[in-house]
Order: sequence, then C-alpha cells, then structure tokens
Amino acid sequence: MQTWQVETQCPQCGAPITLREAQHILNCQYCKTRLYLTSRGPFRYTIPQRRQGEDTVFIPFWRVRGLGFTAYLPPKTQGKPLDKTFMALDLPLRLYSLGLRPQVSKLVFANLHQGTFLRPRIGFKHLLARAEKQAAAPVMEKTRVKRETNLFLSGLGENAPFNNSDFSSWNLSETQTVFKKYEPVFSAFLDDGVNLIYFPVIPEGGKVVRLKDGLTGKLIGRVPEADWKKITARRATVIPPAGTLPLLCPNCGWDLKCEDESWAALCPGCGRLWGVSQGKYVPIPFEIVPSRDPDPLYLPFWKLETVIPKLGLHTAGDLMKFSNQPGPGTPNPHAPLFTCLPAFKVQPHLFLQICRVFTLAQPKGQPSGKIPGDAYPVILPPQKVRKLIPVVMAEIGAIKTGFFPKLPQANPTIKAVSLIFLPFKKGGYEVSFSGNLTFAIPRNALKWGKRL
Repeated sequence: MQTWQVETQCPQCGAPITLREAQHILNCQYCKTRLYLTSRGPFRYTIPQRRQGEDTVFIPFWRVRGLGFTAYLPPKTQGKPLDKTFMALDLPLRLYSLGLRPQVSKLVFANLHQGTFLRPRIGFKHLLARAEKQAAAPVMEKTRVKRETNLFLSGLGENAPFNNSDFSSWNLSETQTVFKKYEPVFSAFLDDGVNLIYFPVIPEGGKVVRLKDGLTGKLIGRVPEADWKKITARRATVIPPAGTLPLLCPNCGWDLKCEDESWAALCPGCGRLWGVSQGKYVPIPFEIVPSRDPDPLYLPFWKLETVIPKLGLHTAGDLMKFSNQPGPGTPNPHAPLFTCLPAFKVQPHLFLQICRVFTLAQPKGQPSGKIPGDAYPVILPPQKVRKLIPVVMAEIGAIKTGFFPKLPQANPTIKAVSLIFLPFKKGGYEVSFSGNLTFAIPRNALKWGKRL
C-alpha cells in the first residue's frame, strides 16, 4: 500500500520530525522524547500548497486504508488490500481522488491558520459502506476445463469389450473456457485508521467561481457564485489538534516498550500491558502459552469469547460440529467458544488461514505477570478485528451452502476479550508454532505485513 509521510515538530524541543501516516509513536532524535500520538476522532492532515492565493480553501477527503474480506456464493472467502481516497463533499470537480499527490508532498497536521477548512458533508460510515461495496463486488473467475474423448470407443458405447489403452491414439483433448460468477454475501473491512486529508484549492471570484489546484495551479472546476457561498458557509470552526501520551507506565512509571506502529505498549518493569482508548491508557489482560524452546518468538492473538446464536455456536463442542473436524487434543465440548484472531497484520489470504487454524485449536494459556522477552508488537486493536468473526466462521464451517445466507444476520456477541501470546520457534525463513499442531508463518509475511 501507499506509504505517506507527515512532517511535524517535537513538542519538547521543536526539532523537525518525519512520521509515517500509520505511525503512533513520536521519536525525537535530538532530545530523545518518546510520545504516543492520540486524536479525538480521525487524524487531520493537509497537503501543503505550493501556489499562494488570497484565500485558500481546503477541501476534505476521507482516506480509507486496510484489508477487505468477503464471503461469496457459491461458497468462497477472499480478502484483498484496499487503499482509496474519497471526496467528503459533493462538488463538481475534476478531482475524484487525491491520486499520487500525498506521495510527492509530505503532509502536515491541519491548523485553522492555514486557511478556510470546509466541514465534511459525507460521513465516514457512508464512505466505509461504499468502500466495502467496492471490495465486495461480484467476482468472475475464468477457468480452463480439459476434456478427453476417445473417438473409437465413443461410437461403441460405455460397455464395449475393449481396453481404452489399446486405442490411446484415438484420444481427442478439448479445452474449454468456463466463467464462474461469485455473488457477495457478507463483507467486513479491517481499517488501518481513519484520516481526513485536506486538499488546497484557490478560488478566483466572479459570477462563476473558478477553482484551481493549490499544487499545480490547473483549473479543476467551476461553481456558481451563489452555490460557492453556501458551500464555504459550512466551514470548520474547530480542528482538534493531535494529542500525546507519555510512554510511561501508569502503574510503576517505567518506560513503556513498543514499536512505531504498535497499538499496545508493554511495561518491562511491572509486566503490564497497556492499550490506548479515548486518549488514555487502559490495562489489557493477557495469557502466555509456555514453550520448551529456549528462545521463542511470541505472536499476539486476540482471544474473544464468542456466541453466535444464528449459527448455533455457543460452546467449543458446537464449533467442532460446525467445522466437522476435531481440534488438536480433546477439548471440553462444554467449554466456552473462543475466536482467535491475529493482533498483527499479514496478507489477507494468510490472515484468514491463521484465524481458521488457531480458532479450531482453541489454545489455552496461563495468566502471567511477566511479558515474554521477544514478543511481536500488538498492532491491531480488538474493536477492529472483531468485525471479521463472521468471515472467519465462513472459512471454518463445513456445510457452507447451509449457513452462508445467514452470515449478514450472524451478529456475534463478545462476552470477554483478552490477549494470548503463542510461542513460535524461529527458523531461517519461517517461524513454526511450538504447540500441539504443525503450522508455520513466513518471516517475510510478518515483515511486509506491517506495511499493509
């Protein structure tokens, strides 16, 4: 996906800092300040204008970025990356998307002193539904079918007293192209944050207002003067600035450990795990599966206690019947049902595969007061991954034609949320699970997954 950069300043010493758009941690190389970035609502950025005008107007665009997952009929599940920008106003401009503009120019945090900012009139939920609709469009797959016919035996009938191999030279191969259409049944979007990007436009007055691109100076639209006054009357009066949290443990004051794009932070001092919600730290309960390996890599998974009455899923025993296969070991059929979803990003196909394998495994950990030494960062929060539960069940279920039409009404209930660290043995090109099943994840999938 596209990697955009944001220019800002250190709030402590004023030194210039360049961030990635998905980066949560601000690191100053001069004064060594480390802060966690927060925001009320979406982060708001502007593309700096290169052509100065008397009254620059900034038009809002929604940035939709993440992974889209869809269940289709005939039964099939599929995921793909999605990266779009949509105008948040209904304006007759020759500018439906920002295209490459944010990549060739670094973004800055929005500030009312930069010009006139128009308020979005098209909500993000509407655009998110639009993005999901695009991701869940019907799919046409082209396959080539090879058919073989024996010219001699076809005229004698099926019960001819001859061996087909004696007449192999009479075989005729025919290849046909067949198109198969898949209709979407349910879709879910795993967004990687919601941002508003403001694009500069320079208006030139008159009976018909000419709107010019604030970067290139090219004409991108015309609006009648009366309509333009109505549009600019709906201007933003407040733009909440980005907030910051010190990377210090609220319990013991120790420095928190996390990577640039982490959602949660680990405390090496008291062994606690902290997430961020509504601009403050919240504790996260977690479990650890012990490993015999001396130096394992612990990958984080969200363990969600799930009930889906519409699909008849209440316990682990119901899941075994639903999938028509037993899990590793002999799970208690009356035990609660847990959906295990990765708290890290990988390509969509592998993401669904990991969800399927470890949800069927129903791993059990032990509460621990100590965080494992080599733990992979927690990147995805639980409120985002929980939307994928119906797609995961679509991947797991055995008799798919029976329950696929019920997926839109699945409405899973989450009774409890916790994090579980699963041990993986480090190898040359992959990491393999150290538990009671055989499963490996390529190292490059973890490396490049951070950029999805």
